Amino acid sequence: MRLRDKTMEELEDLEEELTSQEEEQGAPNFLLRINLYKEMVRCLDQLVRRKRDEYQSSLEYVKRKLIFHLIEYGSYLKMVDQKDDHLAIKCLKDALKYDPKNPIAAYRLGFLSFKYKRYSEALTYFEDSLENHKYDPNGQYQLNSQQLVNAHLYLTTSALHIANQSYKRMNQLPSTGTVEFPNNEFSPLIKNILDNEQFLQRHAFYKVNHNGRRTCSKMDCETMFSSSPPDTIVLFFNDRTINIAFEGAEAELSPDQGYLLRHFLLKSSEDHPTTRNAFSNVEIRPNTYTQNVTRLKNKLTQKGFPPIIENTRYRNETAYYFNQAYPFYVMYRVDEEIEYI
Repeated sequence: MRLRDKTMEELEDLEEELTSQEEEQGAPNFLLRINLYKEMVRCLDQLVRRKRDEYQSSLEYVKRKLIFHLIEYGSYLKMVDQKDDHLAIKCLKDALKYDPKNPIAAYRLGFLSFKYKRYSEALTYFEDSLENHKYDPNGQYQLNSQQLVNAHLYLTTSALHIANQSYKRMNQLPSTGTVEFPNNEFSPLIKNILDNEQFLQRHAFYKVNHNGRRTCSKMDCETMFSSSPPDTIVLFFNDRTINIAFEGAEAELSPDQGYLLRHFLLKSSEDHPTTRNAFSNVEIRPNTYTQNVTRLKNKLTQKGFPPIIENTRYRNETAYYFNQAYPFYVMYRVDEEIEYI
């Protein structure tokens, strides 16, 4: 039976079955989960439209889960744990259909459009992102301070590229002898483009450790990962994969594992361990949380990493924390940070 032919109760049962399957298999099915949430939103929206107001809160809750998965996991819909820009673009556009005022979805679409030299699209998306940021300054998907700077730079640079392209096309027009073109000097414009792009490249990634956070280039991150400091954990969210290194040991992590480990390294301690409730953007069952962390710990152990994640009880929940046994660096794109992570 197609998802579209199922009742809301059957869709809820399917969500429960999917969660159980993911627990057993140890791998999330992002594609099915996103399609399931889309259908649940459609079904709940129909119920609300029929004056069934008791379903309004359920509609908003499922929509939040759908938007989160579209933004966070949309680029991982294939069976391999590698990002795909084309999938990301599709899912980010879907996210804006459900949440047209979402700043980070528009921002990421602007970044991807700029990456592929679609400057008119990039300009529009960055304008939308900055406008949406003003619309809901306390929202869940707001831009951080570096993203705000970058959004303005990307927008300006996109406009400069469009102007440069237009100028080149104007100079290619056939001369009629009756139309006189202005003699504009565009070398300063080209210099501005280059200066902006070099700035964006130099500040493309965050490099975070216990001393704080600073920006750096992708090349800086690649150099640090390939030549990690002694006795130091290095977690690198590359443009395609998520990798961790320590004293010659390396492992590739799934998206869930990478985000979990990043949270433990940056947000947890023995005094403030992390329960499943820390990930309030999506509901996580206690058993699912425990199994996900256990699989992460097992993978690290199998790859030769020392124990770095400990468990405890906190507020009547199973909780985990980074044991601070070693210094660390976490490196990830500025353009991909969401403030609640």
